[in-house]
Formats: sequence, C-alpha cells, structure tokens
Amino acid sequence: MHPDLPLGAIFSLIHRNHSIALNRHLVPRGLAAGQFPILMYLSRKEGVMQETLARFFYLDKATVARAVRRLERGGFISRRKIPGKRRAWGLFLTEKGRGTIAEILGIEAEWEEELLSVLAREDRNLVRDLLGVLARQSMHLIGEGCGDGCTGG
Repeated sequence: MHPDLPLGAIFSLIHRNHSIALNRHLVPRGLAAGQFPILMYLSRKEGVMQETLARFFYLDKATVARAVRRLERGGFISRRKIPGKRRAWGLFLTEKGRGTIAEILGIEAEWEEELLSVLAREDRNLVRDLLGVLARQSMHLIGEGCGDGCTGG
C-alpha cells in the first residue's frame, strides 16, 4: 500500500472489503450489507419510524424506504401502527430478523478477528480505541454529535 494514501482512502478500502466479505454471507440469506445496519439499529431500538433511520444514517428517505421494503418482503422486519399517531408506522424485528442478526454478528466477529490477526493482541485494543477517537472527531468536524452511534472513551 502506498504510504501517501489518504486516510479516507484507507478507511474506504477496509469498508469496501468488509462489505464484499459480508455480502458473501448475506446474499444467500436474501440480504445485502447495506441493509444490515438497519437490522442492528432495530435490535437496539424497535418501534422507530423510517424517518428516524434516515436521520441516524444520514440517508435520504427514499433509500431507507427501499431498504425497509426489502427487509419487510424478506420477512426480517414488520411494520406496526404506532398507537395515537396518524399514519405513523413503527419498525420491528421478526423472529427471522433476530436470528439473522445473531448469525451475522458471529460472521462479523470472525471477519474482525481475521482482519486484526496481523496485529499483536495489545495493538488490537489500541487500534479500536484510536478508531473510536477518530470517529468521534469526524462527527465533531462536521458539526454533529455522536448520538446513539458512538461509545464513550
């Protein structure tokens, strides 16, 4: 790898390769890597509306609507009317969705272990901590708070 490669390009390369590896496991299940974050979000907070997902992931509403439609057709999530709100529908995981998350988290852990296997154990934690610092700083630089997506540190 070229030593002058910008940090953003390095992050992009890792992200792209992660998506390729993840899709090898997701596509046979009827999913794509881009849909998995929505499942993960719902595993932490069910009943949210699509607009909440669009804001959290910085995506336009149409992109989220397509992903939600595919997840619903695939039986991973369901929509339920939110009591007391006109025309408002909350998103919930189905049993299939919950089971898929558990499977994919195992695959994610394996990928991460393989990726980090070139580092000493103590360096793995350091890399994770430093990337967390950079993630928080990147949010600060664009004038955003961490919201639900960042951890302390």
